[in-house]
Amino acid sequence: MFPASQRYDRQIRFPGLGEEGQARLGQAKVVQVGCGGLGSTLAQCMVRAGVGRLTIIDSDAADITNLHRQFLFDEEDAEKKAPKALAAAKLLKKADSDAKVSGIVAEFSAVNAGDFLPGNDLVLDGTDNMETRYIINDWCVKHDIPWIYGGVLGATGMIMVVLPGKGPCIRCLYPDAELIGKNAPSAEHAGIINTLPAFIASLQATEAIKLLINSPDLIQDLRIADLWSGDYQRISVNRDPQCPCCGKRRFRFLESAS
Repeated sequence: MFPASQRYDRQIRFPGLGEEGQARLGQAKVVQVGCGGLGSTLAQCMVRAGVGRLTIIDSDAADITNLHRQFLFDEEDAEKKAPKALAAAKLLKKADSDAKVSGIVAEFSAVNAGDFLPGNDLVLDGTDNMETRYIINDWCVKHDIPWIYGGVLGATGMIMVVLPGKGPCIRCLYPDAELIGKNAPSAEHAGIINTLPAFIASLQATEAIKLLINSPDLIQDLRIADLWSGDYQRISVNRDPQCPCCGKRRFRFLESAS
């Protein structure tokens, strides 16, 4: 309906992207696992930035407790218990009628990872649990596909870009999967402020854009932000040669699919 040169005019004018970068975005294929607090902002940023194809995977339905931080949904979605993946795709197509965005109502797992993730240039983490992230990490490291981790709780969030073979994976950062899984708190119990997911997802989306256009400015470091206190950290994480995933190439979180 609107020419790309007009729709993305302000973005193309940014020196770090330009017409060539915009063209690369238009050819990119991205899959996003989860469409909650992180995912609702990630999806908007990807579609509105001009990513060629976005696939959203989520099994949840919209709920009234989501609305303070999940900006793709409204009261009608909550009342109807609309599937988030489908509601998100419907709204995003209103923002860009030419957008190739699809929603898949499914619970992502090791069993179906091989159905949903292949054929994409990048996997985005819009999830809220470490078990799913370990599955994403195993699959992406095994198949040499980059992914971007994001986590939020309370007022603190973090992000890290995972480039298989070129840096650490999530198991280098969190090697003890059992300990993390058992002790990981949730927003349901610890709470969360509504600015945090949008902030962390915006960082994820920015690195996604850099990665998809092959920008030399990509940041792989772990970044941690506490929006309430104003504390920010940028930490260099080394790849662990003894990492059970990227070091020894043992993909235990995919075993249930075999």
